[in-house]
Formats: sequence, structure tokens, C-alpha cells
Amino acid sequence: MFENISYRKKFFALISLLAIMGFTAYKRSFSLAFDAYENLQSSRTKLLEVSNSQQKIASVKSDVTYLDRIIGKQAASADVVQQEILNTFNSISSRSELVRLEEIHIAKNEYFNIYTNRLILSGSYKGLLKATYYYEKEFDYSRVVGLHFYIEREPRTRKKRLYEQIIFQNYEKIE
Repeated sequence: MFENISYRKKFFALISLLAIMGFTAYKRSFSLAFDAYENLQSSRTKLLEVSNSQQKIASVKSDVTYLDRIIGKQAASADVVQQEILNTFNSISSRSELVRLEEIHIAKNEYFNIYTNRLILSGSYKGLLKATYYYEKEFDYSRVVGLHFYIEREPRTRKKRLYEQIIFQNYEKIE
């Protein structure tokens, strides 16, 4: 049967049969193997992400605890913080005098209530710095976020007085 067909035609028939068999093998077996390999690789990366998620959660919790320590102690209310600012000023042995403690400013966002207190002191530069340092290092109820020195002339005596404005902020989580 195949004796009458030339070697050239047999060769092209064999090549075409080989191409058809290769294409069929790719569609039926190799493509499934390649898809399975890609699926295995993506599963491995997902498994690594999931196994690291517990470590990430622990890391985020420790970061939140650290930030809570930085931004101030949890207080019962903003009035308690203001009272503690006054009590702390009375315990400081600096030559500065209290000019005023302004009203509490309250700002809110979706996560925190932010309480801001402004304390204005007057005195010598060294005494004001001592009071500021004490508030910065020892005061746990709120944090010093701003400091401003300025000079004003008294209208009657025409003397210059040095003032300092200390801005405190503390945060309360909205639960």
C-alpha cells in the first residue's frame, strides 16, 4: 500500500502527523501540567502571606501599644488632664508664673477625639525652659506638641516680658 508513495510524500506525512500529535499532546497533557505548576506557585505565595500574617498582626499590635504610650496616658476626661497640668505646674520649682490656661479645644475624626490644651507662662528664659523640660519628661497625661516664646511690652511700665505658650495634646480612642 505504501510502496507507491514516494519518500518525500511519506516524509511530509510523517512531519504533519508528528505536528498533529504534538499539538494534541500539548492540549491534552502539557497545558494542564503548566496550569497546575502556575497554580502551585501562586498557592505557595499565598501560603507564605498567610503564615506571615500572624507576625504582622503581632507587629501592628505592638506598634499601636507603642504609639499609645507616646501620645499620652488614657485619662478619664479632658478636664482631668487640665487639672493635672495645673497640679504639675504647682510641683515645678521654677521661677515662672502661670498667666493662663486656656479652654480645652476638642477635635474629632473617625478614630480619635483629640484634646488640645494651651498653657501660657511668664518668667525668665531659664525658668521657662525648666518648666518646659519638666512637662516634656515627667508629664504622662498629655504630650507637648508645640512651644512658642514671645515678648510683649506692658502698656503701663513699658517693660518687656517673656511669655511662653506650651501646647499639649492627648488622644482618646473612639470605640
